[in-house]
Amino acid sequence: MNKQLFIKQSLLFIILSLILWIGYFLSMHYTSTLTHEILIASPGTKGWTRWVYEFYPRLQIEKWRFSETFFLSKAEQILTRVTFTLQVFLILFSFRSLFSKKIAGTYNKLTDLSIDRRFIPYITLLLYTSLLLVVYNAIWEFNALAYFSPFYKPTGIGKLLLPIFPSIAAMWFIYAVLIGSIAAVILLPKKWISAIVAVLAFIYYQLILFGFGKYDHGYSTLTYALLIYPFFLWEVEDSKDATVSAWSIVLIQWMICLSYFYCALEKITTSGIDWFASDNLQQHLLLHETALGLKLASYPNLCMLLSFGVVLLQLSFIGLPFQKKLTYLLLPAGFIFHTATWILLDAGGWFNPWWGVYLFFLFPLQPQETK
Repeated sequence: MNKQLFIKQSLLFIILSLILWIGYFLSMHYTSTLTHEILIASPGTKGWTRWVYEFYPRLQIEKWRFSETFFLSKAEQILTRVTFTLQVFLILFSFRSLFSKKIAGTYNKLTDLSIDRRFIPYITLLLYTSLLLVVYNAIWEFNALAYFSPFYKPTGIGKLLLPIFPSIAAMWFIYAVLIGSIAAVILLPKKWISAIVAVLAFIYYQLILFGFGKYDHGYSTLTYALLIYPFFLWEVEDSKDATVSAWSIVLIQWMICLSYFYCALEKITTSGIDWFASDNLQQHLLLHETALGLKLASYPNLCMLLSFGVVLLQLSFIGLPFQKKLTYLLLPAGFIFHTATWILLDAGGWFNPWWGVYLFFLFPLQPQETK
């Protein structure tokens, strides 16, 4: 590498880093004041605080449950995370000439892949059967929620798409569209069109649940897969080759792995070392009162070990795109983890969408040049 270029890049890195950290410490100085302003405000208040309640409507309830110190610590954690993330990007940007070849090589290795056309019907069948298992009883949920329609408060994009609770007739129509589009993807040609309809109807279903304050990540990885998969189906139908570009499959794999990875980071950045030393899992087991969970709660050291194992498992998923042999370890471990949350904590059901999308790691990908 040219010495003069390296000096210029180093100076750029130092200057930008100084600006970043000055901004960080200035922001930390005003964090307490800003947090206090947010907590004393109400959702109807005009000004910038209103947008905080728009993006996080549960704050209206949560601020009565926790002290101001709790929210201040969360604000500082977010600010620290953002700063460190920007610092990493600064390193990559300032010294891009050092990383460009390696990054390009890794990118080409991950994206210049194809999949045998023979596997595609099986992937499609498994993915949309998973969706069907998730939503088969959706209409009964809608009927039950209709009794609580006065409590419906849409958030985010739901305010635009579903400003009022839909009628039973409208929900039956959307449910029919959802089931019909799933069947069409599995059975009919021109699958990518039906796949788009299916994911839009599935998002509609989730928006209704969000309107009742049901915010969880249970459907996140499945939704990511369903949003990307129509692009893959379109490419499949547009090509007559024996193999098809698998960039969209790789992207889905990355979305799944990053979802696990960020779940682990959230635990670590929120709780720090206390996550591994606390009785967090033990308290959850005692709260949910399942027979097996209560028995496990009587072994505190084992609960701490399992808490450590969960974080290690989630962090390890980021290595899957690079090391395919990890699938033999991580996928069974992930299946056991999600099934255990159902058995021990009565969370979710017998079918978990998170391990349902493991199907994208089960079919071999090959370099494009082998076509």
